[in-house]
Amino acid sequence: MRSKTIKLLLAVAALSAVCAMTSMAGQWLKAGDYWCYQDDNGDFVKNRWVGNYYLGSDGIMLTNTYTPDGYYVGTDGCWDGRGANLSAVENPVSSLGLTIYNSPVVNDEINYGEKTLSYNGRAVQIIESRDNVIHDCGTYYEIPNAVVEGAVFDQYGEHGYETIASGPIYVRKSATVDFYDYNTGASSIKTAEQIYLMYGSLYQGSLYWSESPSLCTIGCATEVDADGFITKLSVHEFE
Repeated sequence: MRSKTIKLLLAVAALSAVCAMTSMAGQWLKAGDYWCYQDDNGDFVKNRWVGNYYLGSDGIMLTNTYTPDGYYVGTDGCWDGRGANLSAVENPVSSLGLTIYNSPVVNDEINYGEKTLSYNGRAVQIIESRDNVIHDCGTYYEIPNAVVEGAVFDQYGEHGYETIASGPIYVRKSATVDFYDYNTGASSIKTAEQIYLMYGSLYQGSLYWSESPSLCTIGCATEVDADGFITKLSVHEFE
């Protein structure tokens, strides 16, 4: 075991040396049996997907295993095309949420004067589900078909939305919600679990529209933790 560990450390060191010496942007680099990816900024990608390949916490492409968000990659490192298997992941990591967590807070492009999350520097306006699917995973909810959306503007300055990224995202049951009751006018702090028990989803519009998304939170009212889980969200309908 000690010998195997030493060999692995040497391989990682060799990989780091190769990566450090390479200045070309946006390319795959190999040292021995290991692959890493250098992005357009010259940084080495960690903890996220590049195409159908996943780079681990050490920057090495995963092979013959499940990724942190539950997808299986084969001998060549390529995703096998199947859906996520969360039962194979003890503590899943949302690559969407993790990218947001590691991206800077920026100016909101619609709600002027507000700051919002970003996805690799692009302002996040909405994080929502493509459908009404939501899975109860014990201490968190999985939104399997989530999209991260940014603003687009027409020639008259009117805004719409476009998809920046898509994939599963997770919401802690303990995530907080600044809740407003339209019937009573009362404001309160609720948890995501309380909202789910009220609406069967994490979106207040579910009361009136059976095909509403299971999640629809605005970027400036959302927070994520170091594992990419949403820890604060909005649930209200908005313009």
